[in-house]
Amino acid sequence: MQKFAKIHYKEEKENKQSDYKTSFVLEPLERGFARTLGNALRRTILSSVSSVAPFAVKIEGVEHEFGAIENVTEDVVTILNNLKKIKFVYNKDVFKDNVPVKVSFNSENFEGDQVCAKDILVSPEIKIVNLDQPITKISKKGAFNFEMYLLSGRGFVSFEDNKKIVSEFGSSLESKLKSGKFLAVDSDFSPVLNVNYTVDELNSASTIVEEKLELTVETDGTIEAKEAISEAAKILMIHLGIVSNVDNLDLNEKDFFEEEKVKEEVPKDKSIDINELSLTVRSLNALRRAGFKTVSDLEKIDEEELQNVKNLGKKSVQEIIEKLKERGIVLKKEGE
Repeated sequence: MQKFAKIHYKEEKENKQSDYKTSFVLEPLERGFARTLGNALRRTILSSVSSVAPFAVKIEGVEHEFGAIENVTEDVVTILNNLKKIKFVYNKDVFKDNVPVKVSFNSENFEGDQVCAKDILVSPEIKIVNLDQPITKISKKGAFNFEMYLLSGRGFVSFEDNKKIVSEFGSSLESKLKSGKFLAVDSDFSPVLNVNYTVDELNSASTIVEEKLELTVETDGTIEAKEAISEAAKILMIHLGIVSNVDNLDLNEKDFFEEEKVKEEVPKDKSIDINELSLTVRSLNALRRAGFKTVSDLEKIDEEELQNVKNLGKKSVQEIIEKLKERGIVLKKEGE
């Protein structure tokens, strides 16, 4: 195979504004390669560089996002939007098992009225970049407490998809708040704000035209520009390595591809929390004390077992049966 000219890769110091907004040059490339590489890197940097973002928030006393909190200036929707703007630098080992990490804020001992990102309690493995990001204003101590749950990922995940994730984790999401519901939020995992590339001919008068690729990357401060390019390049390499079957590719596939798992599908209506059944407080408390957490738990028993649950009267039993029927679930009769 005919050899290519030796390629040089360097940072373009003249265009550097910071470690998070700078340019890199790759040259000399044979005609067509600059645009091919530039387009592939740009698309991968924008879509596949990973980060962490919140997927759920629990605010004490808040049952839904369309409301207000006493002694708190901003409404719940505005607070959630402000929380989504907070950017985190993190230790990837903390999130390697896809376990949510919780950060929190408690206003009991808070001095002042303006709550910002710097006031959030985080673990040593996590650092907040934009500490001055405002969250809300409060007029009374103890008026505003919340917990925010983070996951690692890439791209964009809507709050509708995150509702399913909240449902999957269920009671495993630990909370110290006495009241409030887990509210799913959009997750924007991409730490990259902008990527552009330009292609210039180096020797247009020559019979063999060579090109220069200049790639400009701007991130949100959670990852350096050169690290974003490096991660994107590794993602491309691992994919191309599989296609070319290169034996000496110095990359571990397990770092990029999940192991195939056969997961038993649980119908959506059966995996939800029993809170969603809109039961009376008495019926709900009785089921909780008996150890029932999801609709799927209830489906496993028959009507007689339900009637034997402590503190459940005939009306409560009938109420539960009717609510389950609304979701297409009919409890078995005794002996069936």
